[in-house]
Amino acid sequence: MSDNGPVNLHTFGDLRRHGYKLTGHCRRCGVHRDIDLANCTADRDYVGARFKCRDCGGGVEITLSQIVTSNSDVLPGVDRWRER
Repeated sequence: MSDNGPVNLHTFGDLRRHGYKLTGHCRRCGVHRDIDLANCTADRDYVGARFKCRDCGGGVEITLSQIVTSNSDVLPGVDRWRER
């Protein structure tokens, strides 16, 4: 895969592979949490996925964002900063 080519984000695995994260906000109790993508089925589509708050069971709004480093450089992919 070329670094300059298009990035397709369809599944939870795609999000992990390309350095994205999901954050949830409960509409009922207001808690914010990062969603652990390692606990999501890698080949499942993330669009339309529903999450419930583990504290109160309320509906959760999802925000998609790229993982950034401490110097605010956007990472091109998770595999770039993991030890091999």
